[in-house]
Amino acid sequence: MHLRWIFSCLSCLALSAYAAEPASRQADHPTIKLVLDGKPADLLDQAALATMPRATVKAAAQDEQPSTWQGVALEDIVSRTCVASGDALEGRALARLIRVTAADGHQVVFSAAELHPDFGNTQVILADSRDGKPLAPDSPFRLIVPKDKRSDRWVSFVTTIEVVDASTP
Repeated sequence: MHLRWIFSCLSCLALSAYAAEPASRQADHPTIKLVLDGKPADLLDQAALATMPRATVKAAAQDEQPSTWQGVALEDIVSRTCVASGDALEGRALARLIRVTAADGHQVVFSAAELHPDFGNTQVILADSRDGKPLAPDSPFRLIVPKDKRSDRWVSFVTTIEVVDASTP
C-alpha cells in the first residue's frame, strides 16, 4: 500500500511537470496519451502514428465542404492496448468503453463493440491531415466520425484516448 502511494505521488509529479511544459514545446511535439486501466500510459506522437496503417475518409462536418481526411483508425490505436479483439471480444470485453478527451476537456465515448468490424464497424479515424495537408499546429489531431449525422463527436485537439472497463463484477 505504501509503495502504491509513493508511485501515485511520483505519477502526479510527472504529469504535473508535463502539464507545466510551455505550450509551444507541447505544440512542437504533440502527443496523445493512450491509457488502459492498470497499465502505464503509452504516448503516441506523429512518428508512432506514421508506423500504423493509414485510413482515409471523405466527410464533412456540419456547414463545411467535404474534405479528405487521413489518419489512423481508432480501432487500430485501441488495439495497441491489448484490448480483446476478434474472437476474444466477448463477455466482459464487450463492456469496454473508449473515452476520447480533447485539450479543452471535451469528451466523447465509443463502445469497443461499436468500433469492432464484427459488431458495429463504426469508422472513426484520428486524423492528422486534411486534403493532403497537416492539421494546424494548435489542433494536430482530430477525431473524424464520417457516418454521424451530427459532428459533435468530431473532437479537435485530441490529447487522451482511454480504454475503460465499464463491466460490473
